[in-house]
Amino acid sequence: MKMQWFPAKSSNDIPSFRKRRNDSAVTENSAWKMTKPFFPVLKTTEPFSPVLQTTKPFSSVLKTTKPFSPELKTTKPFSQWLKTTEPFSTVLQTTEPFSAEVYLQQLKFSLASESGRQYFVGDTLQIVISAKDTRNNIATNIGDFFRASILTKVKGKAGSGAVGIITDHQNGTYTATFRLLWEGEVTIKIQLVHPRQAIDVIERTIRKYPFDLVMFRKFYIVGNKIDTECNVDPAIFKKTSAVCNYSDPHAGAWWYCEKPANISCHKPGYHGILRYKKVTGGKLYGRGNSALKKTISGSPSVIYVQKGRDPLANRRRCVQGLTTPQISGFYRNGVWNSLVCKNRHFSSQAGWQQCLKGKTLYFMGDSTIRQWWEHLVRIVNMTETQIPGTIHESGPLLARDTVNNITANFRTHGPPLRTGFIRTSLIKNVANIIDEMEGGPNDVICITMWAHFTSYPVEVYRKRMEAVRAAIERLLHRSPETLVVIKSANTQTGNELISGDWLAHKLDLMMREMFRGMSVFLVDAWEMTNAQNWHRDAIHPAQDIVVQELEFLCSFICPL
Repeated sequence: MKMQWFPAKSSNDIPSFRKRRNDSAVTENSAWKMTKPFFPVLKTTEPFSPVLQTTKPFSSVLKTTKPFSPELKTTKPFSQWLKTTEPFSTVLQTTEPFSAEVYLQQLKFSLASESGRQYFVGDTLQIVISAKDTRNNIATNIGDFFRASILTKVKGKAGSGAVGIITDHQNGTYTATFRLLWEGEVTIKIQLVHPRQAIDVIERTIRKYPFDLVMFRKFYIVGNKIDTECNVDPAIFKKTSAVCNYSDPHAGAWWYCEKPANISCHKPGYHGILRYKKVTGGKLYGRGNSALKKTISGSPSVIYVQKGRDPLANRRRCVQGLTTPQISGFYRNGVWNSLVCKNRHFSSQAGWQQCLKGKTLYFMGDSTIRQWWEHLVRIVNMTETQIPGTIHESGPLLARDTVNNITANFRTHGPPLRTGFIRTSLIKNVANIIDEMEGGPNDVICITMWAHFTSYPVEVYRKRMEAVRAAIERLLHRSPETLVVIKSANTQTGNELISGDWLAHKLDLMMREMFRGMSVFLVDAWEMTNAQNWHRDAIHPAQDIVVQELEFLCSFICPL
């Protein structure tokens, strides 16, 4: 019997799920070995069944003729797609070398309108950002990456904050637009994350090393430990005599590993990270290739906002069909207030339990959504069930509250996975998991995928998310009452050439466009981590932020 997700209806029953037809056969030759899947179910007494096979590497199927479809059609090889004679962004050329330090000194912000005016809650504030040289000429740096926010700090406590919307006018000037959402003293903060020249370095690095900025491995314990290299394209392997193909085009996944001598490709092993390529961004980056994230000066840096229109008046219930504005919420004294709909805040464990009673929640993706599972289990005081062969970092994870019939599952997405190790028999692609779900009014599907894809060309991510989108469409067609929630990326720190804010931001924009118009809900973790000012950026946000992400999730499960 195959072990899949555990439903809330019983603590003992194991559900039957839809099985996806798979017509492919296992093939083997001296160059390639088409094997049984890298993505089996949690636990099985049956032999592995073969995945949808392909003899083409990922590089040959990157281009599609139809958007948002798992049908893969080649228009040209990936190597041709990578080549470009154009720079990353079109800017006015200069004969002088670029200096980030000098540029930061030149950057200033000012009011877009007259100074000395009065400000009221509900008003719009516009700030102009530009850099001028010693001759008072505007430096035409086009394509810089800024973050803008307004904030009110409270010593020793969480404060108030909201994001601003940056507009690049393509002439060296930028505008930051804010909504004034609370009264009192408000500080304006404009931060240069990357100048355009630093972004060029990131993009050139991805083009130079499209598949091997991060290398992975499948390893076996057969007396001695045997390592084999793995990644999305076999062309980067040094040893090409035999390759195991674990690709699954139905799930938008391409994955290959070197074949070890005298070991079958379908022998279970362990997946893990092998190494990061040593790359450097030079003087444009801080220690460890970190982003600049430098605050620029301007005037006025502080304004006083008087009482005005209540921004939370006339909010609607959190239901399907709501439009998400560019500024979708704000913190007031550390509490998140949605501008989309009436969001929940719980004062007791009983409130959480009442909202989630009878629900089965499926958290799928990376460790930032595993945080949702961890905090929900802690808040509701659920009992975790140990699944044989698992580790907490990579799961799968299961917990239940049998009294209130609440079940919470976590499962990681398929490789690439920058994890210590996980049994290959426990890995499954998100699209396939969704296809096996019956769905229903008591099922809540929560997905985030981004953090492990930043080191690849965006097409790798696009293919995976197209398959996820198609699977969600099939799920909602057979069970339209199923609640599907997408969690966005969040701000972070790290090596900007491999996993920084710019790379995450690009994937996040693609994800938002891909799910536009679908009957899914967005939890905007990017805005919620960007708007706060009392924690540093981190790949795993602080507890108070994650809990409020969960409260916003519950606003759709049990609307006010």
